[in-house]
Amino acid sequence: MSDVPVVNDHTHAPSNGKVELTLVQLALMQPGVARLMLEVSNRFSRGYHAAKAENSRLARFQLSEGSKVLRLCAVVQPRYVEAIDQFMAEHVNVVRDLIEAKEWERLDSAWEAMTKEINRWHEEFAHGFLVWKVSDTPPDDLDLTPLD
Repeated sequence: MSDVPVVNDHTHAPSNGKVELTLVQLALMQPGVARLMLEVSNRFSRGYHAAKAENSRLARFQLSEGSKVLRLCAVVQPRYVEAIDQFMAEHVNVVRDLIEAKEWERLDSAWEAMTKEINRWHEEFAHGFLVWKVSDTPPDDLDLTPLD
């Protein structure tokens, strides 16, 4: 840790070793909702396919990670806080509970309701051109075989 410079003047000008950055520049480098939603989509799709393979541990993990990123969206864009809270309570938690209980036969209807709600919120926030759906095929880079 001796290579890390100590800043005592509180100028908050971090350096990556090549350039000093302002806090504004750092903030501009952070992902916005559009970039974060790509990860939410990826995680939720993986969670769905893991659940369809009856891999509850992997499905819970993917849904949890996607939910964390969804919560970051509310930090980045506070106008989405209420919608995200409602969506989590009414849909994501329902899907999570079904996965936890291994009620696989109820998954598709809950997932369909969640997907409809996602797209309703897209409409609500003037992004109706974004029609989300879970991928048709499981990810080919992830083994979905249950280990428990």
